[in-house]
Amino acid sequence: MHRRNFVLSGALLFLLPALPETGRLGMSDIARIHEGEAQLTELDSRHGSAEIAGAAARYIAHVEQAMRRCIYGSRVQAELDQSLGNLCALAGWLSYDSGQHDKARHWWDSGLRHSLLARDSTLQARIWSYMARQAVDLGHGSEAVAIARAALDATRNRRDPRLSALLHNRTALGHAVDGRAARCEESLARAQKAWDRVSGEAPPWMAFVTPHEMLSQGSLCYGQLGRHARAVEWRREAIEQDDGPAFQRNSFADQVLLAQQLLASGEVEEATATGAKALGFLPRVRSPRWNKALSGFRDDLTARAPRQGEEFADRYRKAFA
Repeated sequence: MHRRNFVLSGALLFLLPALPETGRLGMSDIARIHEGEAQLTELDSRHGSAEIAGAAARYIAHVEQAMRRCIYGSRVQAELDQSLGNLCALAGWLSYDSGQHDKARHWWDSGLRHSLLARDSTLQARIWSYMARQAVDLGHGSEAVAIARAALDATRNRRDPRLSALLHNRTALGHAVDGRAARCEESLARAQKAWDRVSGEAPPWMAFVTPHEMLSQGSLCYGQLGRHARAVEWRREAIEQDDGPAFQRNSFADQVLLAQQLLASGEVEEATATGAKALGFLPRVRSPRWNKALSGFRDDLTARAPRQGEEFADRYRKAFA
């Protein structure tokens, strides 16, 4: 057996699982692999970080090396494919959050292959949900809708209501990007109907699908549709449903998005104050995606209100120093 560890951003310690160098892989090894995935998911939710994306890639290589060196039966083979598929899904998400879109697609392609080998339609839908979200960010609304619908079709009659809510929200976002307000609201209603059926504990990767997430997605939709006052209303409600320190990256995103929507609504002073709250999450939260959005807010604020923009830009520089 062997164990390796490494440090992320000089502060976050992550331990690779102890796996056999030779011999046989068993279900106890699968359990250790699952534990590592849960740790990576938690680090992402709390901090975000390009370094965590690198950790996920190293984790996958570590598991693949054990697979090449060891022997295992068909049951363990299926579990390994499922585990690697979930790890690839996570690595893709982390790469996407770091703005590395090509690398994200590489990991998701790998994850889809593992999902097929594991015959796991839920894993496939998980990856498609991430791909749909990426399509939204890239401005490809129709593509996001098509991907989310494929995920809904693949899991018909056998999916967790949380997954239904997530996928309908992805569909809504795609429609919003394309300016289809009526279809967007229909999908938001379907998402809420699915959420009303939720019970029990969520698997770790879906732990973020909460009342906060439902409101957050609605706010994003209304922002895309240019209904900024409604977006602000939903975002404020989402913040009231904040999921706590376990999801600091989402709390950071909330403040960035609220600042953007307040500025779009003409509320310059409140937007500036909200942007300052977002800066308060640094450096403990390190999400390149939301850091970029915050820098965009700084530029928009400077263009609209030079005095406030200059003051905010100075605080921004100090926060990132």
